[in-house]
Amino acid sequence: MTGQINYSLIPPIGEREVHKILTTKLLDHRLNAWRNNTKWSDIISNLKYHLSQFESGVDYDENKLLHVAHVAADALLLSEMYTCYPQGDDRVLGTIDQPVIGLDLDDTVFKFLESYQERFGVELADYWSADYNMGKNLEALKEDKDFWINMPIKNIPPIEVDYYVTARSIPIEWTMEAIQKNNLPKAKVITLPWNTSKVKTLKELGITVFVDDKYQTFKECLNAGIFCYLVDAPHNKHYNVGHHRIMDLEPLRNLK
Repeated sequence: MTGQINYSLIPPIGEREVHKILTTKLLDHRLNAWRNNTKWSDIISNLKYHLSQFESGVDYDENKLLHVAHVAADALLLSEMYTCYPQGDDRVLGTIDQPVIGLDLDDTVFKFLESYQERFGVELADYWSADYNMGKNLEALKEDKDFWINMPIKNIPPIEVDYYVTARSIPIEWTMEAIQKNNLPKAKVITLPWNTSKVKTLKELGITVFVDDKYQTFKECLNAGIFCYLVDAPHNKHYNVGHHRIMDLEPLRNLK
């Protein structure tokens, strides 16, 4: 905030009720003892208790003091804690054990299927085995740099990731050029031959969370103890994977 603080705005009746709460606390606690040995979670717990009582329609505690005054008093104590006892902050602010996150690229980050259909003038079936000519066409794409570096984006990672693990039988430099061109996170790129299992590589890299569009890879990851999200795609809609199915990469935002 900018400008001068107006100290006359606190309602006097509310202020009086908070003073009652703090005065009562002196019956059990030494003056200002809370300033240097109180965990923030203890104040938060007390605040939540009194708020729940108020929300339940209970206005007064056993000492005929307002529950909302307890809430206000605890909020004031928490405000003071930022200055007098910041080391008491024991809130869970995020993931403590940071996961190692890996992403597939084709139809997870880049729109491979859409690009493939446009390149070869075909309409793919909504299955993993979608085109009898897939093998032959993939061989042709080994020489088509423009196809790979100009592939449109499907999902932009919302956070830093640790690895891209992709089954692409093309020079790794083409993949890195596409990542650079689209200003995606500059994670290490691991390329495997087409239709190669990724699990052994994921285990060696220590990846604990992986995202792929291929159901077979998803299933292999779970069987190997690697948490995996299945990013939604036409060829995997047939499978019921519960909360593991994600429509985009936004759920990753909560992991780091």
